[in-house]
Amino acid sequence: MLIDVHSHIDSEEFNSDRDSILKKCNIIVVDAGINYENNLKVLEIVAKYSNVIPAIGLHPENINYDDPEGEIDRVTSLASKAEIISEIGLDYYWIKDEEKRKVQREILGILLSIAEKENKPVVVHVRGGLKDFLEIIASFKVRFDIHAYEGSVKNAMKIVEMGGYISFPPVIVRDKQRQNVALNVPKERVLTETDSPFLGPTRDRNEPCNVKVTLEALSTLWRVDTKEIEEIIFQNFRRFLNKSY
Repeated sequence: MLIDVHSHIDSEEFNSDRDSILKKCNIIVVDAGINYENNLKVLEIVAKYSNVIPAIGLHPENINYDDPEGEIDRVTSLASKAEIISEIGLDYYWIKDEEKRKVQREILGILLSIAEKENKPVVVHVRGGLKDFLEIIASFKVRFDIHAYEGSVKNAMKIVEMGGYISFPPVIVRDKQRQNVALNVPKERVLTETDSPFLGPTRDRNEPCNVKVTLEALSTLWRVDTKEIEEIIFQNFRRFLNKSY
């Protein structure tokens, strides 16, 4: 069983062929919401496909900074309908305003609190705010995965030491830094993702079954058979989700 722990299969890029895309391989796909309206779309998609898991979240780039309290109230009203809280996190790469960054941290804390209370894992977007994220996550007992991690090996090991997972998208085949991280983190803390339709092995549209590309890259790096890695990732995902399949 293949695992795509982070995708946006609800994206309009898949409107013409979503059915066939989700039947291409034997895979479980997590569809991550980015704001209230998109979360509703995620729930619509999940109702149609048995191999898609809903994730409800509020992406830091998609926060309504004019009414953050209203938006977080709307988003959290849907949390009970999801198995995972995602996409959430901090983005200091695109968001430079310190007041907006403060709002991001406050919203992250609210969503982590819900995840802890409901015993749900979180998939996290962190660009440029890893130090703040690690300080915040330390206050919560939640299972977490850093999606599309692009930092150093040193910081990756900090994440692992705190009990976190790191997921690798197919872009790893053209990213030496991610390859170096994958070489150093424990196999039992690795997950596969695509961030579809983004972060593919080429600059064309990415899709869930491209997790096979990540498996092949990990196989080369670890010198382990792809089928064995597929099983490792599947078992990691079961622990992350705290659910049997």
